[in-house]
Amino acid sequence: MIQIQTRCDGIFMGHAIVSKFDISCHMALQLSESLLELKRFDGPNIMSRYLYLYHTKRYDFGETMKVVYQNLKDKTKNYPGHSSVCREDFLFDQLIIDETVKLTDKKLGGYTAGCGPVHRSFPLALCPWIDDDNLFNISKNEATLTHFNPLAGQVAGIVNLICRSLLKNNTWHDAVQSAFLTPSLHTELSDVCYRYSRWSTPSKTTHPAYAPTVLQEALHYVTISNNIAEVIEKVKINRNVYCLPIVGVLSGALWGIPLDMYKDKTNDVQLKTIRDTANKLSQQWISQCESVNA
Repeated sequence: MIQIQTRCDGIFMGHAIVSKFDISCHMALQLSESLLELKRFDGPNIMSRYLYLYHTKRYDFGETMKVVYQNLKDKTKNYPGHSSVCREDFLFDQLIIDETVKLTDKKLGGYTAGCGPVHRSFPLALCPWIDDDNLFNISKNEATLTHFNPLAGQVAGIVNLICRSLLKNNTWHDAVQSAFLTPSLHTELSDVCYRYSRWSTPSKTTHPAYAPTVLQEALHYVTISNNIAEVIEKVKINRNVYCLPIVGVLSGALWGIPLDMYKDKTNDVQLKTIRDTANKLSQQWISQCESVNA
């Protein structure tokens, strides 16, 4: 039986290594910091961290986040005085965030069912204070901080439910099947459930970053593989980089990450931050288990 600490570390490390430390790593760390600090989900607090990260680093967050940021930046108290802007200046009421996300969806023609939320929201699955019954809905709420289309949130919710089940040492098959039993799933996700074990591609042509497409590819490659190295080789052949972060998350949750995958980076500062965050979350699980068994 794989220990919780190994799975938590594996989720973060798998995500970082397979995605090659892309922007979703930075967003996942921001989400983790908020969750660890507040011990609850706080949408405006999390969004302020995302916006401030975008403002200060200008990473390529994707078109959806870019438009959301552009719509909100003029509402900050100190903008355009860049040097004086702090994270708290990006702390908006949830209603303002919701309105902005709707406007963004309209501007983008409804194309906000991308994979950004599922790339960044996996820390939610690692929070023991988020109940199993609430994890899916909270994952959807996190997604709507930037993506209005409900498919983005439902895909994130499914991946987070799978991670939660694996943390509790359920089998891969049971974890996936249980996630797809979530009520009121979009019909496209029913198609993913039907196809993922046999095919890596959906039944129709879609954008490679479309959340259901990315989900199906990630589930397929993990299902037909025996370890993370094997998964990565299969994904390289497919060449859809959008499924890489999810492959890393799911593989890390299922198998953990062997040392030889990152032994040349053991002194990397960014990697240390990621592992420290994973350790803090795993300790929350261990503490909860000890209190239950006391």
